[in-house]
Amino acid sequence: MGLSRLDNFLKSVRGTILYVDPSSLDSTDNIENQGNSLTRPFKTIQRALIESARFSYQIGLDNDRFDKTTILVYPGEHTIDNRPGWIPDGANNYRLRGGETSNDFPPFDLTTTFDLSSPDNQLYKLNSIHGGVIIPRGTSLVGLDLRKTKIRPKYVPNPTNDNIERSCIFRVTGTCYFWQFSLFDADPNGQCYTDYTDNLIVPNFSHHKLSCFEYADGVND
Repeated sequence: MGLSRLDNFLKSVRGTILYVDPSSLDSTDNIENQGNSLTRPFKTIQRALIESARFSYQIGLDNDRFDKTTILVYPGEHTIDNRPGWIPDGANNYRLRGGETSNDFPPFDLTTTFDLSSPDNQLYKLNSIHGGVIIPRGTSLVGLDLRKTKIRPKYVPNPTNDNIERSCIFRVTGTCYFWQFSLFDADPNGQCYTDYTDNLIVPNFSHHKLSCFEYADGVND
């Protein structure tokens, strides 16, 4: 059977299942990839979350699809860049938690950086301004192996600086579902962000100011 025909059997045409497997030879976060084929999964969970939101959107008012997408996460180490994101300030600009403003938010294209090892990646910009990756409505995040599907944060609030607020890894919206993955501390052999700058340090300190899950409404903790 030709690969193109095989892909038809392994593809979720309506985006009900998206795949994340950074160890796959053909995995990519490229904007052209929809991640709905097992032969071409996403590299990162955050890129899959963007696609989940895109699949749920429909033109018009109050008619978007709900409870639609399951993101299937394959075993391996998965990094989440959960730094505080940007929020509109009402003056055609966007604001960071530290007060910095910018209007440099071009549409995603083939040159967009989705590499989480880069401080300028575009994925974190969609996070909550309080930190944490927002899970789109009705999205399920399902791992294939509880012990071997590991998720680590890239941002851990500085425990000795009272000006740095608590944060979380994921921000939950309505009817989300989570199963079969484990959340760990930041990579002890790597570096993480600890404040509202791009400074990186080794995460050999307390993570007590970081939660796994919080709500995305900004009201409920």
